[in-house]
Amino acid sequence: MFNLIPREVRFFDEFERQSANIRRAADLLHDQIYDFADARAKAHAIKNVEHEGDAITHEIIKRLNTTFITPLDREDIYALATRLDDVLDYIEAVAERLVVYRIKTPTSAARALADVIVRITNATDAAVKCLRTLDPEYHGHIMEVNRLENEADALLRDSLVALFEENADPLRGCRECHRGHHPEDGLAPCRRSSSSSSPSPSSSTSSTASTTRPTRSPPWCRRGS
Repeated sequence: MFNLIPREVRFFDEFERQSANIRRAADLLHDQIYDFADARAKAHAIKNVEHEGDAITHEIIKRLNTTFITPLDREDIYALATRLDDVLDYIEAVAERLVVYRIKTPTSAARALADVIVRITNATDAAVKCLRTLDPEYHGHIMEVNRLENEADALLRDSLVALFEENADPLRGCRECHRGHHPEDGLAPCRRSSSSSSPSPSSSTSSTASTTRPTRSPPWCRRGS
């Protein structure tokens, strides 16, 4: 259909840049967990990617506040931008905790979760790329994201059971348990970011509502600990 009033489509460019950024962070985390040499430098590299993601998020919110016609509902654009940013935050938090808690060698469960994180971020990236053209393949990618999150939930449960059955050191067990939640934490925002942007076009014209992003605590503070 021909639109008399063109919509601002650069949001899709920025969403795709952010999803590519998330894939890069997931690959770096995977490398850190599988090859733990120089873990601190690898965590720093992930932090740099997270900072790039923050800049993209700020640009999306700024554009949203100054755009009259948006290609998707304003609420969906805002939700997708913040939830993609959440994925990066959690990936960066995992990398940081591996260093802060002085983990000597990541467990096999951590490596398995790193594999899932790479696969789920790839599926999220594919879903985001469907938004521009309203590609019906979007729904298949969403189902894959949900399946992978369920797979990660099962991995987490099994790893926690094994951790306390096999570990005689309660302090190390608690530390591993607290760290172990966070690779899996990064998967739920993937599901939410994918499901928050169901590809339905919008003709929203409101430009007065404020979409200033609320200040959030760092991800490692959001759960009590």
